[in-house]
Amino acid sequence: MDAETLEEKELISLERTKLERERLEFEQKKLQRMTIGVSTVAVLVSLLQVGVAYLQSRLSTAQTVEKFIPYLQKQETRDAALLTMSGFVDQQFVTQLAEKLIATTVLETFQVKGSEREKSQATAALSELDRKRRVLIDKIFDSSKPARIEATTELIRQWSTDPNIIPQLIEVASAKLANQSGIVNTLVILRETPPDILRANAEDLASFLSKAKLNGPQTAGLVADVENRATASR
Repeated sequence: MDAETLEEKELISLERTKLERERLEFEQKKLQRMTIGVSTVAVLVSLLQVGVAYLQSRLSTAQTVEKFIPYLQKQETRDAALLTMSGFVDQQFVTQLAEKLIATTVLETFQVKGSEREKSQATAALSELDRKRRVLIDKIFDSSKPARIEATTELIRQWSTDPNIIPQLIEVASAKLANQSGIVNTLVILRETPPDILRANAEDLASFLSKAKLNGPQTAGLVADVENRATASR
């Protein structure tokens, strides 16, 4: 076999090897594209399933809340309703709802009896409520009359059934007895507080009232109203 023939065979072999390599590369790229396509479809399907599950969960939560609305609207059944709901819907949702409704007793229950995550969420919610309560109480002693009226009104409407309001209110007011407007606002809030919450703080309340009544006739009249409120429905 002459040199020219050998050279042709080598060239043919090289071409064949090149074509085989290109074919393999093409098949690999084709497989990669198919794999990416399948993975993309799988991700989309997974996202769709998650989306459907999320919507179903939200729908279930909405339906559960709807059933409890009549009980959430009444102070005497609100806490029991929230505690019962926690067994049917996401605990974080109930914690957020309890914070919005200023249900501190429920949050304190979660803080003691919940999982570590639930305890952390309840603690954060209680801390935020404590901050908001403090800001409002400070405002009833503000130099601005509109600010005092706004804060007093909100405390009466939204916070008067909060068991934690009395200790904080008395603490701030006791340090500002010379602020006549603030003391009057304090007594107005106390007058609207449920008797059982007043009685739960009877000792501190009595001490504060004995000092507050010395501020004048108007204050003394409000003190009498609070004292009558504290002894009501016994």
